[in-house]
Amino acid sequence: MAAVSENDGGGRHALRGALVMSVWTLISRVLGFVRDALMLSIFGASAGQGAFLLAWTVPNLFRKVLGEGAVSAAVQPALMKAEVEEGEDCAKALFASFQGFLVVMLVVVVAIGELVIWGWRSQLEASPENFDLRRTLFFSGFLLPYVIPICLCALCAAPQNLRDHFWRPALAPVMLNAVWILGLWVLASTFDYNQAIIEGLCVVVLVGGFLQWALQWAGLHDMGWPVKPHFQKHDVRRNRAIRAFAPALLGMAALQINVAIDQVLVRSLVSESANNYSFYANRMLHLPLALVGIAAMTGSMPLFSKLATQGKLKELATALTRGCESTLLLICAAGIGLGVIAHPLLTLMFQHGEFTADDINLLTPTLRAYLWVLPFAIIGGMLTRAHQSLSSYRLPAIAAAVSIPVNLLLDVILLPRMGVPGAGWATTASMAVQTVILLFSMSALGLTRPVHLRRLPGILLPGILAGAAAWLSLELLPQNLPMPGLDVGLAVLAGGMVGAVATWKTRPDDFRELIRALRS
Repeated sequence: MAAVSENDGGGRHALRGALVMSVWTLISRVLGFVRDALMLSIFGASAGQGAFLLAWTVPNLFRKVLGEGAVSAAVQPALMKAEVEEGEDCAKALFASFQGFLVVMLVVVVAIGELVIWGWRSQLEASPENFDLRRTLFFSGFLLPYVIPICLCALCAAPQNLRDHFWRPALAPVMLNAVWILGLWVLASTFDYNQAIIEGLCVVVLVGGFLQWALQWAGLHDMGWPVKPHFQKHDVRRNRAIRAFAPALLGMAALQINVAIDQVLVRSLVSESANNYSFYANRMLHLPLALVGIAAMTGSMPLFSKLATQGKLKELATALTRGCESTLLLICAAGIGLGVIAHPLLTLMFQHGEFTADDINLLTPTLRAYLWVLPFAIIGGMLTRAHQSLSSYRLPAIAAAVSIPVNLLLDVILLPRMGVPGAGWATTASMAVQTVILLFSMSALGLTRPVHLRRLPGILLPGILAGAAAWLSLELLPQNLPMPGLDVGLAVLAGGMVGAVATWKTRPDDFRELIRALRS
């Protein structure tokens, strides 16, 4: 996914890292879908679950932005530069100083947030018409402390990824989903009242967060890196990296911020339960995004950082082009296929208990609208990481900042007219704006533009053929098959086979590189 050449060891490390991330991410997503199906079966598309999901928006934003590589991408170039210039001990000291700063910052942020949440809620106690808002604030107060362990967990992943130790950072979301499922099952078996189940679930999520953090501490200990934070007021390298951290974070957070905005506006402009559909559409969207995109970006960032530190701009440009093209090929194939099988797949996964066929009919077009985000999220993410590897943080932050008001304006225009799917189209347009800005900025870094229109037909062809094969399979299969989900399985098999053959014929280098990495 980000190989420099067939014989380049760094490129193979990047691809292997992406594949390790993909395997663990697949396990996490499978568990995540079990979790989602259990949640919908118990609560349905209810206002109570909608309140929990809205309360989960802020800590989940931190989890997605920081836990899916943003912290690593922001910190890795600083650690790599310190190690190259002054040795590993200097990099370790910088990391310990980073931990100390982050601990203090997170404690302060959470303390202020808790005061605001509980103070606001206390002012609403005398207003019975604000029951839904009070309930949302109640859940928010319990869930907000989750940002402390998940941010520290993400920071601990940075040195592990630099050393090509990908499995523990990739295992963290698996652990959260496993704890969530177990806790939800116990709570649902114990309580009959949904409010009590959700309150208990808030505690379960916090426990899962601290277990994720403990797992990363074990990884640092095995590598010989410091597990205790170092509280130091003045650290020149750390302060320099921190000044770059905020714009770096904004540059990588545009999609997640826009999705969080969608959650709030869908609930206020459509209905109190409507954010259930945008939330679960995004859960499905993140299957291909995490399996292909985030895995590739996380696996590529250490390579980008090393090449940038060594001043090898030509090799960096080559790695970026290969990474963008091969990742775009895979994500487009996955997105097209998921759009084709969306309705039967969602029916198979979620139409149980309180979640009905009418809910599936609302969720399907919402998912299909959000799927158009995928290519822009992938290319924008890769370009942002290339910028940051060269210590260019300002432009990605500007591109992200421009996309946010675009999404906000389009949400306000489209949601009253189109309902929940309008949020998907608004986010797609905003991410397209961000990607275009980044594409036209590459020459300022001394890099060639990694995506060219003349090469797009060859990149998109395997996905188009795979989607056509999946659609034809669904059309030709009889309605009453002996096993539930057999139609979806056969459609996926047909699309996968056709897509693989098309990739082998049209892009043999990418096909061979992927097969070689899988075998290794």
